[in-house]
Formats: sequence, structure tokens, C-alpha cells
Amino acid sequence: MTGKILVLKAIVLPSLLYIGRVFPPDRATSKLVARMAFRFVWGSKMERLGRTTLMKEEEKGGRGVPDITSVILAQGLAALVQNTLGGESASGKFAKYYATPFLRSMGLCGLDRNVPYSWDPPYVYRALRDFAFRTGLVGAGWPSWTYKNIMSFLRSGETMTLPRGNPALNPEIVWKNANHKTLNNKQKDITWMSAHGCLPTRPFLFRRHLALTENCPHGCTDSAYVHHLFWECSVARRVWGLVVSSVSQNRLLPRSSLMTESVLYGPREGCRTPELQRQWRIINTVKQVLWEARNIRVFQEQTVDLFTLRRRLQNLLQDGVLVDFLKDERGARRKLGEPLERTHYIAHPPPEEVCSGHPTPKHKLLLFVSCLF
Repeated sequence: MTGKILVLKAIVLPSLLYIGRVFPPDRATSKLVARMAFRFVWGSKMERLGRTTLMKEEEKGGRGVPDITSVILAQGLAALVQNTLGGESASGKFAKYYATPFLRSMGLCGLDRNVPYSWDPPYVYRALRDFAFRTGLVGAGWPSWTYKNIMSFLRSGETMTLPRGNPALNPEIVWKNANHKTLNNKQKDITWMSAHGCLPTRPFLFRRHLALTENCPHGCTDSAYVHHLFWECSVARRVWGLVVSSVSQNRLLPRSSLMTESVLYGPREGCRTPELQRQWRIINTVKQVLWEARNIRVFQEQTVDLFTLRRRLQNLLQDGVLVDFLKDERGARRKLGEPLERTHYIAHPPPEEVCSGHPTPKHKLLLFVSCLF
């Protein structure tokens, strides 16, 4: 989902903005564009969560999906107001002729009786006028109608979304944990959908008549809710037992940090320190492996053995180490540096590419992660 939202922001939205500057979309076109955008984000016609929630900012529980129609109309309205009030250029005169009558009703400009106007503006200006009155922009009373001011006004009405399952938690910290920079895109999506209760588990699909049962696909008799899938399931217990016996032994993930609440929502105080960031990444790596094992069981009807799950954990953790070194080598050494110095796994021989010299800190960390399980 995160990658698709990036495609909407970086590719689709700029192209539509270029067209929307000349032809602002009407209501019918806006509905069609929104429907196609959310169908692309979800990958199907079924929308698991309300569109209003997805279009909120990430800090408020949303996913940052751009409201394409509002962005196009806000940019067009801001450009129209600036051209009308700007000066005597050709675009300014054109905008004054068509837009002065309805901008006058909004209190933005006066009416000069010596200049001709169009009292029946074309449909492109009607769309901008309807957008201004529909969103309450008319009574805002700003000194300048810029695109930034219009979007800030539209964002000001957003409220904080509470996480499902445990409303007593601080929602701001929960959403920060779900969108933390140490997680990859897939881990962010799993954590975010788990907090919203829209992860496509069997109970979620059963309520929508898309599954025959709520029971766990791994053979458990309990319903496959999120907390069961990531904590109480027999496969989850085996994987967490493997993690506790290996990772916790090296103080990378203390046993005190493994609780149902911390596994699903993250640390209560947030990921403020490198130690908490390291623990949150390892927890989400385990959750990603459990979710992949569940999907293989459901769609391919195959059971993944513990050895394969262990190798998958190693690969994901090594990928995380490489990403950290590419972004910030000093920060990566700080996250895993202390456990690295305490462990005896450094006695293993380095890879072939560094046999001629001393192993680099990156290769030491890769060796350390590969020997965890």
C-alpha cells in the first residue's frame, strides 16, 4: 500500500494537476477519479477502511492518500484568485472577465461598472466556485488565498483516529510507531492495518461473507484475530520461542518487551532510543514472517516449517542492516554496536570478499545477524 500511495503522489497527481489547471474536474469526474485511486490503493473493489481515514495525515491515523480532486481544485482556485487580483496581464484580464462575478460574491474583489464581465461563467469556473462554497472556504476571511492556506484549512478539520482493540493507548504514539522510519513498507502496512482492524484475517473476511470460517488457518480452534495470529497461534508461539531463545540471549530483544500490547502497537513511550528502535524492528520482522506464513497457508495450502521461517527472519534482519548502513552507518553501528561487542559470534570467519583484510563493521553486523538463530 505504501508504494502505491507513493506512485499516486509522484506520478499520477502531477499529471492530473497539469490537466486540472486548464480543466478542473466536476463532481462526476471527481467521483470517478477517487474511485479509481482507491481501487488502485487497495488492489480490489473492496475498500477495507473509510476513504476519509485514509486521506488523513499519518500522524492522525491516516495513510496520507492524496485527495486528488481537492488538490487540483485548491491549486486552480488559488491560481484564479491570484490572476484576478494580480495585475493587468493577459491571464489576469481573462480571469477578471470570467471569475469576477462569483469572486465578488465571496468578498474577494469589487465590481467595476466600466469593464465587461461574463455573468454566466464556463463550467470550469463553476467547479471552482462549487468547491469554494462546499468546503466552507468563503467564510475563512484570509488576507491571501494561496494554495498552502487552502490546504491548511482543509486539513484543520481532521481529527485523531483512535486505534481499535485498545482505545486507552495514546493514539499519537501508536501512529508514530506504525510509521516509524526503521520499518520497511510492508511492516508499516501490517502494523497500520492491525491497529485499524482492517488486516484481511479470516474473521475480517468472514464478516463480509468472503470466508467460510473464522478459525485459524494453521489448525487452531480459536478465531484468527490479529492478536491470535501474531501472539497466541501455535506457529506464532514456536517462532517467538525461537526468537526468545536466540535474540533475547544477546540482549537485542529483552523478554520484558514481549507482551501482546507491545507486539501489536509498539512501546508505550515510543521508539525514542536506538534500543527501542532495534526491538521494534525485530518485532515487526517476526510479524512480517508470521503474516507471510499465514498467506502461504491460506492461498497455497502449504505449511512452512520452522527452518524456513528462521532463514526468512535472518534474511529480513540482514536486509535491515544493509539499509541502515546505506542510510547512516554511524546510526547502524549505534543500534547493534553494543550487542556486537559482547557476543562471541564475531569469531566466525568473515565472508570471502573481506578475507584479504580486516572485516568491516557492516560485515561484522551481517555475520552477527546470520548467527542469531
